[in-house]
Amino acid sequence: MKFVGRKQELKTLDTFARTPNAGLLLLYGRRRVGKTWLVTQFLERQPDAQSLYWTATTHNEAYQLRDFSQAILRHDPRLAGPPTDDFTFGSWEAALHHLAGIVSREDRPHFVVLDEFTYLLRNEPAIGSLFQRAWDHELSKLPNLKLLLTGSLLGMMAREIFSYQAPLYGRATAQIRLRPLPYGAVSELFPERRADERVAIFGVTGGVPAYLELFTRTPDFASALRDHCLVPGSIMLSDPAVILYEQLQEPATYESVLATIAAGFHQWSEIARMAGVSETALGHYLNVLQELEFVERRQPVLATAAGKRGRYFVRDPFLRFYYRFIVPQLGPIERGYQEAVATRIAAELRSFLGTHVFEELCREWVWAAAMAGRLGFVPEEVGAFWRTHRGKAVQLDVVAAAPREKQLLIGEAKWGRGPLSRNILTDLVQRSQRMPQVAAGWRVRYALFAREGFSEALREEAEARNALLVSLGELEETLGG
Repeated sequence: MKFVGRKQELKTLDTFARTPNAGLLLLYGRRRVGKTWLVTQFLERQPDAQSLYWTATTHNEAYQLRDFSQAILRHDPRLAGPPTDDFTFGSWEAALHHLAGIVSREDRPHFVVLDEFTYLLRNEPAIGSLFQRAWDHELSKLPNLKLLLTGSLLGMMAREIFSYQAPLYGRATAQIRLRPLPYGAVSELFPERRADERVAIFGVTGGVPAYLELFTRTPDFASALRDHCLVPGSIMLSDPAVILYEQLQEPATYESVLATIAAGFHQWSEIARMAGVSETALGHYLNVLQELEFVERRQPVLATAAGKRGRYFVRDPFLRFYYRFIVPQLGPIERGYQEAVATRIAAELRSFLGTHVFEELCREWVWAAAMAGRLGFVPEEVGAFWRTHRGKAVQLDVVAAAPREKQLLIGEAKWGRGPLSRNILTDLVQRSQRMPQVAAGWRVRYALFAREGFSEALREEAEARNALLVSLGELEETLGG
């Protein structure tokens, strides 16, 4: 799969490489998000530099120190041959001191990458202090040294590196939290596919590069899902358990909470009831899941932060798909019923994509369109709106608000087949009157987002109301596809 996206991350790395002093960069993000791929691409763009790339494992400290020692000696141009298989430095301090000696002998840039550094920290918490002393006393004094530490264990990064009490706190000269690829990069990867198929690919993979690669193996979405995703041994089946077990204690309870939210239960009391967790204890699990960016709490646009209408959603698109569709079908998948499972998923996928993925992409479009000056105002908040007004529930898919200017953009996202009709817009205008700010006279502009276009009557109505009509093709173009 070709390397796409990551322009901002590469810019950060290039700036890091050009600094005249020693640099320490922290690169972190969930498994499979492409940290190693990014660093490899970056190093390939540094033809005049020396580089040492070492990956930590889950082995014990003695094994890791020996493996690191071997890597350092193989990197040392002063040695005539490879080290003996049993060679190891006596300590991490000695290994880092030897590394400093190698770097100090040259003037050209020297990149040292310690991949999955958090595995070291998990096996031996004192490693953080050892590296801190080595950095403060020796490594930071080598202007040509650029040290990159990467990690997948986000909770450990927070505790052992980013917290104020952590030994390495404040030492980093740059940091990157690597997130999944945005939709625009997915469009770049699959230019020959239909736009709605690209949305489906994004909804299933969440933009995670390793999962996207599975969809490059066949020319259509359905066969890739059936033959490469829904098969025993697929990384899309095995990764969620690994991700949770690496990050969390009591992963079974967290899985219950994730599965409950993914199934459509979004309010505190119903999540607790369906997940089998007391309402008192639920707060702990939700807080941890939010810190890891697996779950997020959403409020209606313009609601107060302490409002009681907040709902919880699975933020990670891949985990949302996994717990909604794959977990209930793990038994049939293991027994080889891929065709039947794929058919079941296909029957419900359209509704899932419309309710979650397409609506979220439409909100992303609002931010991008505002940046391009297409809205006539810059929103401070973009989201959705829901409430019960005089016994009637109202749900508005896309709402952008600029409170100081008292301006709103209110939109509806439709993922159904066929062009949208005129009544979709008139119904949206009518329903929006139940939003207090609309009733209070704020200036409102309306927008409709459609998978398959708009009727002529709707186009005329939209022109009369100065409403925006955003097709799937235009959405992709704005998001950088």
